[in-house]
Formats: sequence, structure tokens, C-alpha cells
Amino acid sequence: MAGVLKKTTGLVGLAVCSTPHERLRILYTKILDVLEEIPKNAAYRKYTEQITNEKLAMVKAVSS
Repeated sequence: MAGVLKKTTGLVGLAVCSTPHERLRILYTKILDVLEEIPKNAAYRKYTEQITNEKLAMVKAVSS
């Protein structure tokens, strides 16, 4: 699928991102930075960090 480019999201007013992997990497990194402000023993931080790190690893694996 190297030559296939998505032209529409199918949602009115929502443009297709030209660099989705880079955008996701930036967003997941920002989420992890914000989580640093939450106490380490908070359940929300633990689970959100776990999920975000898993998603970030997937994005990095696909990007490279």
C-alpha cells in the first residue's frame, strides 16, 4: 500500500493528516509529559502511562 494516499476522512470538516505517525508521536509524548505532574502512585497515571507507552511503541515501530 505504499502508493495509496487517503484523500478524505469521510467526516465533514475534518481534514486528512499528511503526517499521522509524527502527529501521534508528538501527542503521546505530550501526554506522557503531563502525566509527570500526577503523583506516581495514582492509578490514573499508572494505567494511562501504560496505555500511552504501548501506543507510542506501536507508532515508533510502524514509523521506522
